[in-house]
Amino acid sequence: MAIRQNRRVPMDLYINKVVNGVPHLAVVQNISRDGLYLRRILEPQTPPGAHLAVEFMLPNSEELIWTEAELVHERGEAGQGLHFIDLAPRFARSIEQFIESELNAAG
Repeated sequence: MAIRQNRRVPMDLYINKVVNGVPHLAVVQNISRDGLYLRRILEPQTPPGAHLAVEFMLPNSEELIWTEAELVHERGEAGQGLHFIDLAPRFARSIEQFIESELNAAG
C-alpha cells in the first residue's frame, strides 16, 4: 500500500458519486488533496480499479467540485477510498485551502 503524501481531515458531507452514469448518494468521511474516503449508502458494488465521478461542495463554499476518481480500496461493506484523477487546479486549491482552514481551526 502506498504511503499517503497529503494531509487529510475528517468531514461529514453528502456527495454525488456517479457510477456508470447513474448518481448515487454517499457520505465523505475524510478528504485530502488526492482523494477521499466515503461511506456508500445505497448503490451496487463497484470493483476496485473502477473509474467514476464525484461532485460535491465543500462547507462554506458555493463552488461545485466535479472530478473523475478511481476506486482504490474498499473496507467492509460500505467504506471506499477514492483517488482523484485529473483534478482541476482550481479545485485542488479549494480543497487545500479547506484542509488548511480545518487544521488551523483544530489547533
